[in-house]
Amino acid sequence: MQVENKKLCTGCGACYNVCPVGAIIMQGDEFGFYKPTIDKEKCTNCGLCEKICPLDKFISNNKEPKAMSLVHKDDSVRLKCASGGAFSAFAIQIINNGGVVYGVVWNENIVAVHDRAETIEQLEKMYTSKYVQANTKDTFKYVKKDLESGKTVLFSGTPCQIAGLKAYLRKEYDNLITVDLVCHGTPSPLILEKYKQEFLKENNEENILNINFRSKKRGWGAFYTLIIQTKNKEYCIDGSKSTYLQAFGNLSLNTSCLDCIFNKIPRVADITIGDFWGVDEYDKSLNDKKGISIVLINNQKGQNLLKQIENICKLQEIPLEVVIKRNPNIYSSSKPHKYRVEFLNEVCVENKSLKSCVKRYNKVSLHIALYRLLPQFAKNFIKYKILKMEK
Repeated sequence: MQVENKKLCTGCGACYNVCPVGAIIMQGDEFGFYKPTIDKEKCTNCGLCEKICPLDKFISNNKEPKAMSLVHKDDSVRLKCASGGAFSAFAIQIINNGGVVYGVVWNENIVAVHDRAETIEQLEKMYTSKYVQANTKDTFKYVKKDLESGKTVLFSGTPCQIAGLKAYLRKEYDNLITVDLVCHGTPSPLILEKYKQEFLKENNEENILNINFRSKKRGWGAFYTLIIQTKNKEYCIDGSKSTYLQAFGNLSLNTSCLDCIFNKIPRVADITIGDFWGVDEYDKSLNDKKGISIVLINNQKGQNLLKQIENICKLQEIPLEVVIKRNPNIYSSSKPHKYRVEFLNEVCVENKSLKSCVKRYNKVSLHIALYRLLPQFAKNFIKYKILKMEK
């Protein structure tokens, strides 16, 4: 079998999980994105991988969602989360009911992977955003085993990962609840590795114990605070000055993220969660600077779980048009950076410095923006600077 649409492949892992002979492995491509590779000697040409691939085949049965704002009433829980604590509220309810939760954690090497939680302690490792493509590993198989044993399962991930799981299962399960994210796109794991290596070298550190891309030490808002914990120190970094988060702006995203068939309405999952960007424009009284979520209830299954958390959360229905105004990834893909391929090639293939490449390509973008704004007499100079940097 050939891997079809490899450039558009999201790396969801459905084909890897479904292969009956283990002929497929998920490994990084030239830019570090997880993609399937087929061992032709093992492959029996059964065609299962092609049959369950969600690309161009997945159809959501959901309708237009109901939008809510959500704030977890327990500030100690909300403080651990990226925004208002929506994921924690839903997930804790599932755990308390005897179910299991699948979400993304950092493994011992600070690599983002999907894992299984059946206790609150295990669950807390899934809190906060991991701004990188996560490896779903064998979790689809474990989800199926849990479902068929009668357990209630909550699976959280990006829209493409939810679509991959549903394609792998090939039927609806009443005891499965899916939660997807308002997804900007997934950066390359190799870019994160480069960032970690350069960080350790610059700070004379040996290893990283934890990364929190969305710390609330300076409050909740549009500018992120990045916390990197090592054996010797905790580093608190302004997100706008982090080369990794600067690249996250669109330089480091997967090709599939730039024309995503799953970032749209109707949504893929039962519930969609994200930050309530633009809350101050709607109602400043809702924003206490500790974090507030938006939640899209996409079907009756999502509505049923929402009712179960009403006592632990502050909920308010919000017009959908208000929510999507500042969250365009609810219904559309991120726009590609003009120099994304050049950037990825230099960092991942040519092994150039991440820091220097981010600085250079962001300067190109800045000069392009200035070129559009400045009067004619200044444009010749700006155009000269752009052409010089492109060489």
